[in-house]
Amino acid sequence: MYTNSFKLKYLLVMTLLGMPAFSLAATTVDSDQDDDTPRPVMTVDEIAKELSNPVTALRSIVNEIEFRDFQGDLRDASDQTNLVYRFSPSFPFKLRNGKNILVRATIPIDIYEPEWRVNVDDPIFEVDRDYTEFLLRQSPQITDDTGKFRSVHGHLSDFTYDVAYGGVSDNGFISMYGISGVLSASQNISGSRDQALLGPEVALGKSADWGVIGAWLTHLVDVAGDDSFKTSETTIDLFFSYGLGNGWQIISNPTILYDWEADSGNKLLLPLGGGVAKTTRLGRIPVRMEFEVQNFLVSPDRLGPKWLLSFRVTPVIGNMFEK
Repeated sequence: MYTNSFKLKYLLVMTLLGMPAFSLAATTVDSDQDDDTPRPVMTVDEIAKELSNPVTALRSIVNEIEFRDFQGDLRDASDQTNLVYRFSPSFPFKLRNGKNILVRATIPIDIYEPEWRVNVDDPIFEVDRDYTEFLLRQSPQITDDTGKFRSVHGHLSDFTYDVAYGGVSDNGFISMYGISGVLSASQNISGSRDQALLGPEVALGKSADWGVIGAWLTHLVDVAGDDSFKTSETTIDLFFSYGLGNGWQIISNPTILYDWEADSGNKLLLPLGGGVAKTTRLGRIPVRMEFEVQNFLVSPDRLGPKWLLSFRVTPVIGNMFEK
């Protein structure tokens, strides 16, 4: 069982890692361009604005490090932390009508606990079974007397995917519609939902001269896997950027989550914050670097994040840095 599972995960990861190289070789001209006429090269400010837009036609790979500091009513909840690396290739395919078909995946890797830091990993509350953060939200029987926190080893976690259609209209209106899902791919059974999730998604927003603003809404439910609990979660990924010139931006990308299956006081995660981004070129390759801090104004009572620090490096791939 574990051998076949490992082979599948290895194949999926290697396929996604190989997609950028394939794109570089295969993507030379747009599908609606019949000749090799050079197109104007985008400025760093134009690239920065495009990368702030989730429905952009630019193909990219987001490399993100996230650090979370937790809080909660359970004993030692405030001592829990989490460090995750996320690898997110995004491949929009431009259609003749000017719209895009977006294919995107996110592969999270929980980083192994370093010796100099305590509990830098998935916080697990050990009782009759291992309760991760999402299970604690819907488990009223959990108290300090029933179990204790422990950390787990670094591992590949469940990963998400998107397939969506849309783009930006002539007046700057952003719209995209599609489906999103989560596949159970974790190497650590304790930290996995062991469920397949699926649901609709929609992105709406506005692209203006000063920047981009909007929201990406997703609702996921369990469609297969562990039926000992239910999943019904709505997330709203807000996106905002304000251009300062020379590739610099003020940004804010909080993710709001509402867990419909959670107990009272544990349903909502509401962060607020922001940061800065800088887009530049390394040779011919446009690269965007971002740093952001989020504070959770509302977090689950039992266990939930208090602070989130994220650092992202996003190179553009293929020839898509040209108009």
